[in-house]
Amino acid sequence: MKLEYTALQKELIAAITQKNAFVAVRAGWGASKTSALVFGLLYVATWRPGTSSLLVTDTAPRYRSVLGPELEKWLSPLGWTYNQLKGEWKDPNTGSSIWCRSYFRPGTKESTSNPLEGLNITSGFAFIDECQVFPSAEVAYKALGRLRSGPSPCLVMVGLPVSDAWWVKLAEQSGGRCLFYSSHVNKANLSDEWFEAVKHLPEAERLAMIENKPQPPSGLVLSEWTEGHVIDNWKYREHLQGRIAIDWGFRKPSVLIIVHDPDLNADIICGELNPREVSLDDLAQLIMAIAWPRKIKQYAPSPRIWLDDGVADKAGAARSDHSGISAFRHLGSDPPRGIGLPLKWTTDPIRTNILNGIQKLKRALARKEYLITREVWEAGDRAQGNSLRKSIMSYSWANTKDEPVKDGREDPIDALRYDCIFWRWNDDVERAMSRVKARGASRSRRVKVGGRKFIDF
Repeated sequence: MKLEYTALQKELIAAITQKNAFVAVRAGWGASKTSALVFGLLYVATWRPGTSSLLVTDTAPRYRSVLGPELEKWLSPLGWTYNQLKGEWKDPNTGSSIWCRSYFRPGTKESTSNPLEGLNITSGFAFIDECQVFPSAEVAYKALGRLRSGPSPCLVMVGLPVSDAWWVKLAEQSGGRCLFYSSHVNKANLSDEWFEAVKHLPEAERLAMIENKPQPPSGLVLSEWTEGHVIDNWKYREHLQGRIAIDWGFRKPSVLIIVHDPDLNADIICGELNPREVSLDDLAQLIMAIAWPRKIKQYAPSPRIWLDDGVADKAGAARSDHSGISAFRHLGSDPPRGIGLPLKWTTDPIRTNILNGIQKLKRALARKEYLITREVWEAGDRAQGNSLRKSIMSYSWANTKDEPVKDGREDPIDALRYDCIFWRWNDDVERAMSRVKARGASRSRRVKVGGRKFIDF
């Protein structure tokens, strides 16, 4: 019988071949994660014969119930043998071996006391399964320490779709490779009845564990955000009013492209940029590649999202020591140095207060006045760096709940907050006035305003 590899299995082996130092896999139930891990180990054993690799899971019972049977299924027919006392699989043909270890360290013991100490992993490869059960990246760092004897070390980390997955974050921050797959990648080996049955799971669990769309955990600042804020098949029309929102920063600025769609009565986030270590000149070029001021659209080399307005953090009003001008003046100048669009900002201390802005944004999200296209949302999940999706999924309250935790991912939310406090600050007042006018249309009433003066409503 010919073995048909899934796309996940193929991409994992390709990532190994390309010698990525960190490979993170986040995939749903039944997505062939465990077999992909075993095939990766087999590939390394053949690619680097006579070497040893490391396989880590959290507990011995999990190895016996999940990993052990999968290793037995694929390795034994090839002549591999398992020494249970040593926890070692051995291949007589290549001379390669796989050390299997469970990493469970009681909180009462120091991290230097762990089951990986003393192992000499000569292939340069360590594989960690079920990463979601480990509370932190400690196991990854300890495994990485065992790879110092091998060539071009590589750490492969596999886990289920959970929000703010530490192993995905580690790979992203280290310039590694991230692989994301839903359960459907293994559809050929999963029955239609199984897929029908999982439709009855709670919605949040189904989206996470089947569709690989991790849901925001409870306690997040923007808890109003749901899957319903992601819209499919939205098409940009050039007559729609477009704007831009920017959080400055040389190291990691964030830019959101937003278009108001009156048919949906909502602002659609249809583009974002989160570059690293770019000058304002470079940032302008990145923006102009996807969005262009409508007033100079005749100079655009091809169709773009046409911008009519924009807002940014007030910090951009300060003069640069390098150029002597502010970020607002720099970016507002004509292309190619700027984007040719004057940006607005506010210094109102009430509006710029972070908590006030967050509350305004939360109310706007609750009313679904901000939506995001499926393309931008999915791209944010795959992004190697920051994204609005990752920002929303990690933006949590501090223990005191007086302020949100700043973890370095909040920049896209800051950009969205600037947009909200500038363009939607008076929404609540306008809604209240609309209700008053609606009541007045049905019946006129007179309100006394001091002394004997009356105002008709």
